[in-house]
Amino acid sequence: MGKKKTLIVIITISFLAFSWIGYVTMNPNKTNPGMVRFLSLTDINSIDQSERIRLGGLVSPGTIQVSENNLLDCNFRLKQGELTVLVQFTGTRPDLFKDEAEVIVEGNYLNGIFKADQLQTKCASRYEGDLKDESIYTAESI
Repeated sequence: MGKKKTLIVIITISFLAFSWIGYVTMNPNKTNPGMVRFLSLTDINSIDQSERIRLGGLVSPGTIQVSENNLLDCNFRLKQGELTVLVQFTGTRPDLFKDEAEVIVEGNYLNGIFKADQLQTKCASRYEGDLKDESIYTAESI
């Protein structure tokens, strides 16, 4: 193959690769977005209801309700400061999910209800080791 054909092939492959990366990250019809925006509750009413978003905050005390018919169904209120939103989640809940737990939910906001399909809790600090002076560590002690 000549130099001209090689250059054309390289340019074509590069263009296709960058086009695919652009499509995956931006996805104009939002059927499967590669990027999900992290919003605060103050911004939630200004979004398109078909857009997937993430919210973070604390579980409002006393608001966790687990369905009696399906133990995977759970409703709770997520709060950020004084603002709250009702969250509906179906799935396995993390062990650390409880009142006042710091959580991140991902899903869609429809008609005043956040329908989450992902629920994550922040790991408690009890799992972090004590911070020690690094100068006391030697190769033999590690």
